[in-house]
Amino acid sequence: MRRYRDKALNTGYLFFYSKALATAARLGVFDYIGTGSKSLKELAAAMGTSEHGLELLLDAMVGMGYLSKKGNNYSNTRCGREVFLKGKDLYIGDILRFHATMWEGWNNLEQSVRTGKPARLHNMFQDDKEETRTFIMAMHNTAMGHAERLASLMDLSGDKTLLDIGGGPATYSIFFCKANPRLRATVLDLPGTLEVTKDVVSRFKMSRRITLQEGDYNKDLPKGFDAAFLSHIIHSEGGEANIGLMKRIYDALNPGGKIIIQDFILKSDKTQPSFASAFALCMLLFTEKGRTYSFEEIKGWLEAAGFKSVKWLRRALPRDISIVTAFRS
Repeated sequence: MRRYRDKALNTGYLFFYSKALATAARLGVFDYIGTGSKSLKELAAAMGTSEHGLELLLDAMVGMGYLSKKGNNYSNTRCGREVFLKGKDLYIGDILRFHATMWEGWNNLEQSVRTGKPARLHNMFQDDKEETRTFIMAMHNTAMGHAERLASLMDLSGDKTLLDIGGGPATYSIFFCKANPRLRATVLDLPGTLEVTKDVVSRFKMSRRITLQEGDYNKDLPKGFDAAFLSHIIHSEGGEANIGLMKRIYDALNPGGKIIIQDFILKSDKTQPSFASAFALCMLLFTEKGRTYSFEEIKGWLEAAGFKSVKWLRRALPRDISIVTAFRS
């Protein structure tokens, strides 16, 4: 009983840590420190903060293991230089800043639970260019954590064309193409998103192998592909919309083509994995009908669309992400 009680109390306090980390990212703490060592006075002057408030935040970051402190000087840790400094492959600053953007929505969770309506419809964050860039680069940050591993797990060696539906920053397409020299990918997404995608694809020198195509996956899909990839899309849509999407993907594939769905997929009772069931609340806050789904639900949509050999692949990916694959007959 005591352990259960302590767990509940500790869960209640976890926002201390997440909000402190997001604030440090938004203020640029890690970038101001850089690869060297800076004093509190130097940092407060450069960042335009009070020394008192900044000292408390910096010490909290040290306590959480995200900064080092020697005397009155602060520095990034060895790992921190890889994940908190802009330009690094494993950088997560964009997703941390995006978390701060989502904070207001989560403050309205009680109201959304009462009404069943979202706190804010995000429209894929297309209304403001800066917000669009933050969102898409946040998705790039999270994808970089396992895109290379996923590309090694999926067999696309016999495929020449891939349709990345709602592909955002194209991170997965980039690594699928790197792992499969014969593969060419088409990333379908909204115009505002593709402005950001273009920069990411160019940075990885993949512009000749990855085509960007404006479109809305809820309307039409281009045809003639050997494989289709659907990453973190179904949780933004309701069940009926997803059934329609699976049918459009079936029609977009060549005979024998495969679909790869990546998402937070629930077990049949829809309570586990715990991140997946908690993420459903995020969809309540930011979409009209979105939520996370069980494998049985996804399998039903695929089979209704005509897909065969539906499989659920669980490969120890971050946040209990898992994969569903199926084939067009």
